[in-house]
Amino acid sequence: MSDPPIKKQPAFQIDPNDGAGISKRIFGSPRKEVVEPEKEVRFTRSSQATLFFFLGTLCVMICIGTLFNEFINWGPTHADFKAYWWLSLTPLIPAALFFRIGVHCVRHAYIIFTPMGIEIFPFWKPEKNLQVVFWSDIHHADFVVNQMILHYNAEETGGIVTSLYPIGKRNYPLLEKAINGRINTTPDVKSKHESKSTN
Repeated sequence: MSDPPIKKQPAFQIDPNDGAGISKRIFGSPRKEVVEPEKEVRFTRSSQATLFFFLGTLCVMICIGTLFNEFINWGPTHADFKAYWWLSLTPLIPAALFFRIGVHCVRHAYIIFTPMGIEIFPFWKPEKNLQVVFWSDIHHADFVVNQMILHYNAEETGGIVTSLYPIGKRNYPLLEKAINGRINTTPDVKSKHESKSTN
């Protein structure tokens, strides 16, 4: 008689926040280890993070203001204050959500330059909807106001348009310098420009 087939045990994923406190679980987020960080240039959503931090702070101020107003008008012994004071704490719910999104924007990259190409992470489900543009596919790049346009050919009939608003205006010069410097040193791209100039 043959031995019964051995059932494979399902693999279990380890929670990176296992054993952490409630504050770390809410405001923290797992970070992936970078194999060669010295070869990458990362741009985070710093501009968007500022907006969410502002909204979170505004919600906290609304909570404090309404609670203080109820305390002044009714007093701590008033029946309405004892019954409804907790309603002033409801703005803390969106405040926690805004702060959580702000921390996520600061810790996670929006655009990453790697030796292979440019990785662009969307806001929703970045791991699933990640887009990679290889350096060899980029002919040249244009920067118009707050947009980055990566062209696939000299005729500019194909490419990718990416908004630069999430990284902030102060990072625009660094981003443009990094892309143009990399394109000019990529052999495939240099051969394209040289063939264009000879023609």
